[in-house]
Amino acid sequence: MYQAIIIDDEKWVVKSLMATIRNQEYFQIVEEFYDGLSGLEYIRAQEPDLAFVDVRIPGMGGLDILQAAHTEGLKTLFIMISGHAEFAYAQKAMFHNAIGYCLKPFSRNELLDSMQKAWRILNEQGPETSAPPNSLRDGFHPRHLTSSHKSVQAMIDYTENHYREDISIQDLADHCSINANYASQLFKHETGTSFISFLTALRMEHAEWLLSHTADPVFQIAAAVGYSDYFYFARVFKKVKGYTPTSYRKSVKGEDAAEEEVSEQNNI
Repeated sequence: MYQAIIIDDEKWVVKSLMATIRNQEYFQIVEEFYDGLSGLEYIRAQEPDLAFVDVRIPGMGGLDILQAAHTEGLKTLFIMISGHAEFAYAQKAMFHNAIGYCLKPFSRNELLDSMQKAWRILNEQGPETSAPPNSLRDGFHPRHLTSSHKSVQAMIDYTENHYREDISIQDLADHCSINANYASQLFKHETGTSFISFLTALRMEHAEWLLSHTADPVFQIAAAVGYSDYFYFARVFKKVKGYTPTSYRKSVKGEDAAEEEVSEQNNI
């Protein structure tokens, strides 16, 4: 696991950040600093893999730390944190090679997105020996559906935990020890949607996230979200989202993937 530090003059902010990113497997927080100079001295001496740094710290501020590290050629990656959504700060931070700019109060998804970016950069520089298991799924958090009906909630939970596998309404029925036809009717009555629609929505939501946040090949993403047939996945994705998977990725990442897109279009 890679090592990270936090530099912020407010202890409650440090604790809030640590609580927000707990239970992730990308970075271990190894030190906390409450003034900029101490943090910079540690970065110079130890060169941690990642530093979370507040933009506004009395004395030596976060941008000063970032500029010094950039000038001195230090290898530490930086995620800037701030309570101010000010373009000028973000612009200066990106100019000095910060990889993320996260606002308080913290969003776990926003922080994890930046941490995953840092993790990928570090892996490209040199493979991490303790890479997170199941890295395709880490960082994705599907919207959780709830029901007051015990059996329906059990079916929802089962689907949310197994949607990447080849599952059917029969599997849910067996899990709840009820008839498959009854399970199908009960699920739709209680949730307002069919099991297959719910399953497809989970898979598409995860696929959309992977296309936006990773560089994994589309065929690998298809398999990761439960489809063994790449072209069937592409057809379902286009039907649900209005784009082929490659077109969607190009729209959010600006990638040039024309050859793959033609292949998808010809088989849809």
